[in-house]
Amino acid sequence: MREARIIGDGKLGKLNIDKDAVSHYLGYSRKKGKEPPQNILQIIEEEVNRGYELFKPQGVYRWIKIYRFIREEEVELEEGQLFKFTKSVMEQLKGATYLLVGVVTIGDFLEKKVAELFSQTEYVRALALDAVGSVAVEDFSRKVRKLARQEAIEQGFKVSRRHYSPGYGGWEVSQQRVIFQIISPDSIGVKLTEGNMMFPQKSLSWVMGVDQEIAGPIL
Repeated sequence: MREARIIGDGKLGKLNIDKDAVSHYLGYSRKKGKEPPQNILQIIEEEVNRGYELFKPQGVYRWIKIYRFIREEEVELEEGQLFKFTKSVMEQLKGATYLLVGVVTIGDFLEKKVAELFSQTEYVRALALDAVGSVAVEDFSRKVRKLARQEAIEQGFKVSRRHYSPGYGGWEVSQQRVIFQIISPDSIGVKLTEGNMMFPQKSLSWVMGVDQEIAGPIL
């Protein structure tokens, strides 16, 4: 059993907010020739700057040993937890002896400000700031996964090519509860609702396979 590692605010440097990614969340795409007008670009710039004052990024991750692969889509862990994966996820986890399980968040200050902007009928700003939050938590998640991957490499392991999150790619969102059994996201202020959604909303969870021979090393 390995202890969970908590990554606090500021430990991984300033978050990188890609303004093109923010624009994409707002329905614009330079690749498709649909660029945001100047007034929207100005709002995005201002909300990115506001976002930096509201982020409180924190993460927690932990290695846990796989006890056995029970069926085609089920994995039992050393402490008795049972993950039910999709076939596509299981294909990528072949050969894994550990799972790397993580949760990250940027806190709830940004989403509170988004709600305030909506209440003030500042709809475009609210949507832009919400998009900034989505880009921010994705960037922080990448940084934490990179750190976890580097830790694995230093110990002679490889990490599965992809990471997987409940609710994506057909993996049931109910499996979020298994992640919360393995690590304690309360330590970074993240809770799970009855509908298996995380709060704060700008939070992400993920699972990766780890072994000395697993197909990697791309995150």
